[in-house]
Amino acid sequence: MSNIVLIETVGKSVEDFSRAKTAADTKTGKALDEMHAGGLKSTDTLSPNTKKDNGSTASPELYEGLRVCVVAGFSAYAQKLLKAPTKSLSDVDKSAKKYWQEQIGARLNDIRKGLERREGKAAERAPQQPKSPVDKLRIALETAEKIVQGEAAWDFDAADFLKDLRALNRKIK
Repeated sequence: MSNIVLIETVGKSVEDFSRAKTAADTKTGKALDEMHAGGLKSTDTLSPNTKKDNGSTASPELYEGLRVCVVAGFSAYAQKLLKAPTKSLSDVDKSAKKYWQEQIGARLNDIRKGLERREGKAAERAPQQPKSPVDKLRIALETAEKIVQGEAAWDFDAADFLKDLRALNRKIK
């Protein structure tokens, strides 16, 4: 009986959430399509300011412009935090600023992944095969063996334990 009441009282909120998420996904897709059609490449979202070659095709100006555009999409509060000198902020605001700084990279990463799908690069990546339960068990046993080998002081006979672990691992191979 209580489930029916819950559905009636919360159902509208669930519907609103679903509608908002669908609308956001549609807008995101359209924006990515426009970026792709405008000539933006997935590699343009990678920082050119790294010591290692990460495959970036962006000039420092383009990359900074992308970052500025991402920040422009944030709330006025987030933009204010990002502009403020960190030393002038309270600990709570410092934490919030760090979060929004991380979000700049996260949004650029989302754009990069969306553009990769449109460029066909996502299909070039080898799909990850799910591990079977036997593979998962084998990995767990090997990890346990490494842990036991890496520690000297145990409350049990490590040599016997390792012998038993190896015997168990042989049974599943």
